[in-house]
This record gives sequence, C-alpha cells and structure tokens, in this order.
Amino acid sequence: MNKRITYFLATSWMLLFLCSCARKDKNEETVQRIPPSEEYVRISSDDFQKLLLVKGEKVYVPVYSEIFGTAMDHKIKLSAMLSVRNTDIDDEIIVTTVDYYDTKGKLIRHYVDDPIVLQPLETANYLVEYKEAKGGSGANFIVDWVAETEVTEPIIEAVMIGTASSLGISFTCQGKVIEYYE
Repeated sequence: MNKRITYFLATSWMLLFLCSCARKDKNEETVQRIPPSEEYVRISSDDFQKLLLVKGEKVYVPVYSEIFGTAMDHKIKLSAMLSVRNTDIDDEIIVTTVDYYDTKGKLIRHYVDDPIVLQPLETANYLVEYKEAKGGSGANFIVDWVAETEVTEPIIEAVMIGTASSLGISFTCQGKVIEYYE
C-alpha cells in the first residue's frame, strides 16, 4: 500500500513540476505588424510631403478581440485580421496610418511607421492574434489612406475568427469613413 501511495505522490509531483515549467513568452507582444511574406513599397516622410494628394479618407473599423459568450463573465477570445484592399484597377493608394485602439479609446499600437504604397488591386493585412486581450470587446482600427489621383475607394474591413467548445465563430466588420480628405 505504501508503494502505491509513494508512486502516486511522486507521479503527481512530477506532473505538477512539468506543468509549472511550461514555457511562457517573455514578450507579450502578440500582434504582428505585417505577415512575413508581405512586403510593401514604403515612402519616406520627406518624399510623402512632396506628393500632391487629391483624395483620401480616415476610416473607423470595429474589431472584436473578444466577445461575450453565454454570460457576461464568459468571454470568447478572437483573432482579428484587418484587411486594406486597393480596389482601383489602374492607380495606387498610400496607407499612412493603421492604429489599433482599445475599448476605452486608448491607443495600443501603431502598425505603420512610414506610409506604404498599395499597387492596383493589392491588399495589406494586419493581424491581432487571439492571445491579444488588450483591445477588448470594443477595440477598433483607424486607417488613413490617400491618393495622388481620383481612385475608387478601398475596401477596409476586419475579419474575426475564434472557437468556443466545438463551435467555430467568424464574422466581418466593414470600415466606416469618418473623415474625407479632398
């Protein structure tokens, strides 16, 4: 009987030790600026100042990094991807700002350091991983884009995806223009 108890205790302690040694990321930064496979043409601040811009918009995009499940205390974490799609067939647009804000309106992160050029029909994607909990249920992106010619407006939207138990959850949110630059 003592051998069984000793074996059980030794096994329990070993499992407890192994579980407590689970690797944790030292860096809580779980948001990727641009997926590694995607590189964009960047414009320096000096060159950007010299451009003659004719059109642009500031766009608000709702993002849900978590949603409420069956009760207010049951939250489901979601990953979110912001997609900025140049819908113009002939002309480029320039994305100058991609900023991520939390539920209280506090800036969490700048995604774009220098303006990027999106060629005709090109898309830029920005990821908020599902581990990222800073945004909350009312997070959002502010995206600024401009163009040197008259262009069709880009499609700017967020795609959220997650799982809860055996259910898969996915939905999109369209951006809303909150300011025009003309």
